[in-house]
Amino acid sequence: MVACPGYTTSNIRNTALAKDGKQQGESPRDEDKMMSAEEVANRILLAVKKRKRDLILTTTGRLTVFLNNFIPAILDKMVYKHIAKEKDSPFK
Repeated sequence: MVACPGYTTSNIRNTALAKDGKQQGESPRDEDKMMSAEEVANRILLAVKKRKRDLILTTTGRLTVFLNNFIPAILDKMVYKHIAKEKDSPFK
């Protein structure tokens, strides 16, 4: 099974590195709007029990997968630009 949870709240930011190679510290994203790691794990477990092939947990993820079938190169550029606009993006 392939699981695509999207952005998930976790303590990964404590070890994630910023573009300067130092620890990121605080997340640049609004974690109140994200699923918790526990919720993601529970949904993955349920999908495994149901023998699902794919699990995409966000509306944005479903739209991205759909559009990737038709305009993959354009979508790659759109995703890159979106992430590059984020505060402390490694793409800047």
